[in-house]
Amino acid sequence: MDRLILLDNDALLKLARYGLLHEAVALFGCTITDVRVLATAKYVLLPAKNRLLLCEDEGSYYRLATFLKIAKPLDSRSADPELLDAMSAVQNIDTGEALLLAVGATARNTLVITGDKRSLAALCSHESIAHLANALAGRVVSMEVLFSCLVKDQFTYVQECVRAKPDVDKALNIAFGVTIPATYESVQEALASYVKHLCAVTGNLLYTTSS
Repeated sequence: MDRLILLDNDALLKLARYGLLHEAVALFGCTITDVRVLATAKYVLLPAKNRLLLCEDEGSYYRLATFLKIAKPLDSRSADPELLDAMSAVQNIDTGEALLLAVGATARNTLVITGDKRSLAALCSHESIAHLANALAGRVVSMEVLFSCLVKDQFTYVQECVRAKPDVDKALNIAFGVTIPATYESVQEALASYVKHLCAVTGNLLYTTSS
């Protein structure tokens, strides 16, 4: 499949800590070689002075470091300079997220996996970049959307991964069960609620299984 996945730092770190990087990529019929990450990812997420600062444990560090050796850095030159400038000018869209979204808006056979909901809300609330939001419609995968898809085939395993690292994502931890494991129906209901709330501010931006 000739599809690329653009993966932001937030999603990258969370999936590495959960041990679900490969599962997330395979979900869309892709391999690690189809993934593009920010060129700063390895420096931001794996700081040389304290390599466990964000990963927190050796297993997560190894998974992320191994993944980043294969995934290719996103070339900033692949983004239209005017689109990138327009995206960067909007408050709550940082430089890295602006690059991912700008590239995604022009490269139509891409998916953007992101954990940055503030950027998504900002993208869909400024008229100056409405055309970019429209271009990305149906191709942005939030963490809640991603996990809604993951649990359909690997519910027990995914739930174990999330509950083993309760500090990674509060919303996901609540959805999968804090004191006791939640049922499949309960998890899907909770995730659907989160997605519905995000859709209220992002319109048709988010990926659906029919996208």
